[in-house]
Amino acid sequence: MKQIFLASVLTVILFSTVHAQRKQVRPVDHFAEFTGAIGSSQGSGSLAYVHNWKYGKHKRLELGLGAKFTSYFGSNLYFTTAPAKLTSGKTDPTVLFSDDIEENIDSVLFPKAQSNFLNITLNLGYNLSKKFYVGFTIDAIGFSFGKKQSGTYYGNNFATGVPVTAKPTPFNVLLISDNDRGSLNSELFVRYKWNDSWGVKLGFQFLFMEYTTNGEVQTTPGGDKNDRFRKKMPGVGIGVTYNLSNLKKTKN
Repeated sequence: MKQIFLASVLTVILFSTVHAQRKQVRPVDHFAEFTGAIGSSQGSGSLAYVHNWKYGKHKRLELGLGAKFTSYFGSNLYFTTAPAKLTSGKTDPTVLFSDDIEENIDSVLFPKAQSNFLNITLNLGYNLSKKFYVGFTIDAIGFSFGKKQSGTYYGNNFATGVPVTAKPTPFNVLLISDNDRGSLNSELFVRYKWNDSWGVKLGFQFLFMEYTTNGEVQTTPGGDKNDRFRKKMPGVGIGVTYNLSNLKKTKN
């Protein structure tokens, strides 16, 4: 219930921002981009639309919203206990700096993992010059879908595994660190504007991918039940961007 309430508040804030910006006619920067990222035994491909409003005297600062579709894939990966109340024993903002409670961390091994997720993004950018741009984008809220996968659940002592099945957690929402739910993609990048239309980018991507098992397979030493397991992917991403503002000018 708390996640649904926070997601509703976040959605209201996002659309209020859009409405407010429409009242104020500001210069905008909107573009499409494709990014591929690779980590250890896993990777992702994403297609995004970004709509930023420009701020400041020289309009170098950009803030905005967007939408991003990400497809994640991996093989022979351990997904570990996801909820913050189990991993850290807390759900307040200090969870970001808390150590894991090792006895609460169980795992599910998936020979194959694949999920697709579509999320609204929050964007921040700054034009260093006419050619170079540094940006940060993070998924805020959305949904995931994908095929059911077979895996093996292991308790904390890695005793004999138990067969399980799981599907991508359907609801995604950005909260704080392990409080996050579902699958989310964030990226810090530098873009070089090749010309007025095309650009290339290099960045660091950090991705949360989460499965929900077909039952509450985990019972912690304290008696808590759990069916959510997460994999975190740090990876290097490269991509291309296309400036949609110039496309609009060309049509006009």
